[in-house]
Amino acid sequence: MTTPHVLLEAKNLSKHYAVSQGWLKPKARARALDGVSFVLTPGKTLAVVGESGCGKSTLARQIVMIEAPTGGELWMDGINIANADQSALKHVRPMVQMVFQNPYASLNPRKKVGAILEEPLAINTGHAKSERMERAQAMMAKVGLRPEHYGRYPHMFSGGQRQRIAIARALMLNPKVIVADEPVSALDVSIQAQVLNLLMDLQEASDVAYLFISHNLTVVEMIADEVLVMYLGKTVEHGAKHQIFSRPMHPYTRALLASTPRIDPAQRQKKIILNGELPSPLAPPPGCAFNNRCPHATERCRVEIPLLEPFEGRLVACHHVADIG
Repeated sequence: MTTPHVLLEAKNLSKHYAVSQGWLKPKARARALDGVSFVLTPGKTLAVVGESGCGKSTLARQIVMIEAPTGGELWMDGINIANADQSALKHVRPMVQMVFQNPYASLNPRKKVGAILEEPLAINTGHAKSERMERAQAMMAKVGLRPEHYGRYPHMFSGGQRQRIAIARALMLNPKVIVADEPVSALDVSIQAQVLNLLMDLQEASDVAYLFISHNLTVVEMIADEVLVMYLGKTVEHGAKHQIFSRPMHPYTRALLASTPRIDPAQRQKKIILNGELPSPLAPPPGCAFNNRCPHATERCRVEIPLLEPFEGRLVACHHVADIG
């Protein structure tokens, strides 16, 4: 059996921010990302899930090179993006594109659809205007937009159509990886399935890899191949989708899945109430970051940080995973 080709690999990726605490006080350090590792392979989708504030969007900004990581490595096309110079980044950037959460805000309202789709080509290639126009119209057809949409402005479209435009723009440079940050959360439920089906059809046709960020586990179950669960900047569980959804091991993963609505009564799980709020990344609790909300926490959890280690075919960061499982 051949090993799948790795498009992008993150190794202990970290992002820390210096945060002002007021005049004459030393700056605090917020650990938004704290040692996250994963690989992306062609034609597969890695979903990153967790509560708001767990570091999902910070991870997205590192992958698309909006921000530079504080530590760790991020490899793509033989280049460590984490410490690459501008010429290397210019080479890699077209390979990674992003679909943003809000299609109402991510499109320039002063530009027509044709100009929006041609812009990546104008910046990154030497194609003539006629070729850029031809490729833009071909991409519009791929995502289900009609030829007459080429000359219209974003405000003339519905939310689902705008997200199709955003997806088309992300695909214009034939990227190897697309980061989708909550791409359907701003859409009506009836439109979400259409956009998700479009993403899966495009993936099947082009073999592009998705890093799919979401807090909606119903959506994740539909589109993901693997699931990475984050809590306070760290990975707490990482495995194949069927493993995570059929038998979650980390207490936090169990709580997330138990809160997901299910139509089928056989799939419903007993509710797990988490006490307290997500701790601040400026002052994480000692030991396991989840210990102050975990029903299984012991004294060891309050003083010793658990390692992310293999357990039954997935990775779990929990001292008591064998007992809980």
